[in-house]
Amino acid sequence: MRKLSIIICIVIAVTSLTMSIGAAETGSVSFNLPDDVTIYSEAAYLVNLDTNEAVYQKNADKRLVPASLTKIMTAILLLEEYKDNIGALSTTYVSGPSTCFDELYMTGASTADIRIGEEVSYKDLLYALMLRSACEAANIIAYNVAGSLEGFVQMMNDKAAELGCTDTHFTNAHGLFWEDHYTTARDMAIITEYAMTLPMFTEISCTPEYTMEATSYHPEPRAISHTNYMMSRMNGGDYYYEYVKGIKTGTLDQAGRCLVSLAFKDGYSYLLVTLNAPQQDAQGNNVFYNFIDAKTIYEWAFDNLEYTDIVLGTEEKAEVPVQYGDGQDYVIAKPAESFSRIWNKSIPLSSIHEDITLAENVVAPVNEGDVLGTLELEYGGQVLATMDLIATTSLARSERSELMTIAQSFVGSPDFYSALKWSALFFLVYTVLIITLKIIFHIQNKKRSRMYGTVKRRR
Repeated sequence: MRKLSIIICIVIAVTSLTMSIGAAETGSVSFNLPDDVTIYSEAAYLVNLDTNEAVYQKNADKRLVPASLTKIMTAILLLEEYKDNIGALSTTYVSGPSTCFDELYMTGASTADIRIGEEVSYKDLLYALMLRSACEAANIIAYNVAGSLEGFVQMMNDKAAELGCTDTHFTNAHGLFWEDHYTTARDMAIITEYAMTLPMFTEISCTPEYTMEATSYHPEPRAISHTNYMMSRMNGGDYYYEYVKGIKTGTLDQAGRCLVSLAFKDGYSYLLVTLNAPQQDAQGNNVFYNFIDAKTIYEWAFDNLEYTDIVLGTEEKAEVPVQYGDGQDYVIAKPAESFSRIWNKSIPLSSIHEDITLAENVVAPVNEGDVLGTLELEYGGQVLATMDLIATTSLARSERSELMTIAQSFVGSPDFYSALKWSALFFLVYTVLIITLKIIFHIQNKKRSRMYGTVKRRR
């Protein structure tokens, strides 16, 4: 189980790094389940942990009551306190005063039978919190971490805001129904993904059974089981699903049945949040529709979604015109990188629209790798990715080509016609001037000839 926790933390860390250094700007696109599939939960949100893509959503941003899913945030705040000395959770013993128990009296809250003043290790409190969904464990943690239940609630809301949860507000540490206590499926996924980066969280929340230490109030060690029956072939019955792990269940009249869980199969990892599934069928029988929904969604994901190469970095996408190129007047452009994502196998890749925008007036020299445009991938009105298009080869500048291009571009241009007009006018003026001068010269010669002839006769 410790290995599972480490693997998930590595997956999230690598995903975050990949998201931050990738050249392509990617967008989230989710898929629809088949029309004949029923999801009973009012809201659902499925995230592929390998790529950090939300691949299925239903009312993901609707504010709903989270019930005991609240305890995930309670665990976060304690684990943050001890993340640099995680071993101290096993050796630090705390208890809770009556304040931690008073608000739970006569509410039917789930407990681990921890008593007022009973010394329990933080480690056991966390297991009681996440497996047994013990509300008194939540309050004991809150009281000892913050000094008061109210102070801890403020810490919860501050942490939610820090994580970017814009539709979450807590009013208690345990999740019993109080006014103004809500979250969304999307926000709860954000909270859980962060929790999985903390030491021991995944190990604790995915453990099917745990034995709490003996205490002065409980002389014998006590075994507790996870409330997610999907993890247990014995307890789960028809709800058992071998690929599911943890994380937290929640049930209230005002919240229905809720579930945060993980599933791993064939190299794929998923996190699913479902909120407000019915507690009973039409005949009034208790039904765990949250487990039914989880199995339905996971099976659909594993059967239909796969990591797919959408665009390869070697694909030639366009010819980009280049001025003054040596030997040719274009270069080939390709994506700066390959782009892959989780894709629904039933949707042909030809459904993805490619919108190419090329740079204008590109002038040689062009170097291999120069950005010459962009490629936008769009599906169903949503942008999948936007990436640079780059030159596949270099193209040197040719002075001869430049001169020829300049000459060719001059012919037929307004400047060319203007020059031609002025040249014609100049030629006309020149011609008229030459003819006029010749006429004048001829007339003058005639006059001289006459004058010379008259003088000669007189002699």
